[in-house]
Amino acid sequence: MSSLKPIGNIVVICCAFFIIFGILGVQLFKGKFFACQGDDLRNITNKSDCLMANYKWVRQQYNFDNLAQALMSLFVLASKDGWVDIMYDGLDAVGVDQQPQLNYNPWMLLYFISFLLIVSFFVLNMFVGVVVENFHKCRRSQEAEEAKRREEKRLKRMEKKRRSKEKELAGR
Repeated sequence: MSSLKPIGNIVVICCAFFIIFGILGVQLFKGKFFACQGDDLRNITNKSDCLMANYKWVRQQYNFDNLAQALMSLFVLASKDGWVDIMYDGLDAVGVDQQPQLNYNPWMLLYFISFLLIVSFFVLNMFVGVVVENFHKCRRSQEAEEAKRREEKRLKRMEKKRRSKEKELAGR
């Protein structure tokens, strides 16, 4: 319970990073996560070629077409479950209504690697750090309380012994 306030601060920081990377992702990839699905894609270079060949022009499940979709894609990246597919889609993205090309823009790796380093490893590990730090703080306070109780018991025993000796001396 004592970790909730510091975790709240980290949630705000994490949301800020997600929104920053989400807006950047929309600027970099909006409308570029579409691809043609069909049998022979060798001569397909854009959406109109795909539709003329009676193939399907489909959007990837995780994309950056708006901020909500971008945040969902970033969440998948941060959870490290399926992040490779999203990264490869970003590397292959050519342009709006353009068929993806294998490793078209390798510089987009900077976006994905920086997100993974900053958010996944740094910010999300701050959650663990806060919980561990609060655990240690609670343990130290509990140990201090235990030491205080032991000291009080020791003083009571000494007081009891002193009183019994005083009674013994008074009785002589």
